[in-house]
Amino acid sequence: MNYLSYFLGKNILVYIYILLPVALITGPFLPDLFVVIISLYFILNINHFKKDQIFSKKFYWVFVLFYLTICISSLISEYNLYSLKPSVTYLRFGLFAMGTYFLISKNQNIILKLSKFFLIILLILFVDSIFQFFFGYNLIGLTHDHNYRVTSFFGKDEILGSYVARLFPFIISLLIFSKEEFNLKINSISFVFVFLSASLIAVLSAERTSLVLLILSIILIFFTCKKIRKLIFYSFVIVLISLSAIIFSSEKVKKRMIDQTINQLGLNSDSERIVVFSKTYEGHYTLALKMLKQRPILGYGPKTFRKFCSEPENYLNDLACTTHPHNVLMQISAETGLIGLMFYLFIYSFISINLIKIAFKSFLYKDYYQKDYLTLMYIFYFINLFPFAPSGNFFNNWLSTIYYLPLGYMLFLFNYKPKIR
Repeated sequence: MNYLSYFLGKNILVYIYILLPVALITGPFLPDLFVVIISLYFILNINHFKKDQIFSKKFYWVFVLFYLTICISSLISEYNLYSLKPSVTYLRFGLFAMGTYFLISKNQNIILKLSKFFLIILLILFVDSIFQFFFGYNLIGLTHDHNYRVTSFFGKDEILGSYVARLFPFIISLLIFSKEEFNLKINSISFVFVFLSASLIAVLSAERTSLVLLILSIILIFFTCKKIRKLIFYSFVIVLISLSAIIFSSEKVKKRMIDQTINQLGLNSDSERIVVFSKTYEGHYTLALKMLKQRPILGYGPKTFRKFCSEPENYLNDLACTTHPHNVLMQISAETGLIGLMFYLFIYSFISINLIKIAFKSFLYKDYYQKDYLTLMYIFYFINLFPFAPSGNFFNNWLSTIYYLPLGYMLFLFNYKPKIR
């Protein structure tokens, strides 16, 4: 059976990919299932994909080498039975990225559909978040234990802000591509709404890291995306005024975003010294560095931080031990060693250097042309892999789906030739 023609003809896989952003709201099971289905699609149609020379792409080799690294790291780990499962099954994300690359290559209208879908999701989350902020429960009755946090449809999972902030550059990229290549009817007011709604959701969620990443995204967009620079400036001004008004008019938001941050950083008068993010995070990082020192080459293996810190000889304090170090740089260093760290530094340096080049050229050369929708994908990975902020578990299924969701689209953009105007 020609699986490729069948699935594309029925649009089954197209809708599975488009529904992934909604699946991410429901928890880790559905998005992981969707990733596996698209991965199987790639495997079943491997003969068709060879025609597009996917195996000549640098991404393929970087991913394969990183995958082998984490598998070997798990295999030689003292917690190998525990670590092998997340390492071996990590292959599905690389297959998923290549599968979505071909889905988009064969049916570019996916980008337009996904753009519209994201706008609907953002509107619903925006309305629902405001509703929950004022009434204490969301539109379907979900509540949260913390009275100063809004979680919307995520319920007890405090990841609403992370969801919006991390996907923000991807959403803007889709909208710009759809506007330029598919004539999507979206005006400046719509873009301002996207910026404003994403910012308000991040503030109402009371997730400080998410707000920082979102603001960093907007700043980077201003310096690199020449076509929408003026729009970004006006949007940023509106966002800052709106956020300041919310933070200082709401005592519970101010307490979380300002007062608690000052206390955790040790910046108040009662603190003995300044700490890195918080004393809890400082403990995580101390243990992560200890792991790196003990196994510097390949680390202890993915998802082994919780095992290492639970050993009596590694006890630091009651708050230091947790599931992961809460920092992508620290986790990769501790769990995959210097070899895994090389992959991270290579990718992050590549992204950073490209953004710096684009920023300088966009200011120095009036006729400089850059595909803003591709630049936004560099920004996506710059903030998602940002080394100087707390983060979730790098090998977590939900977060990995966030990382790999736009990768097939980005691979498509590398080869895409814009319409001649």
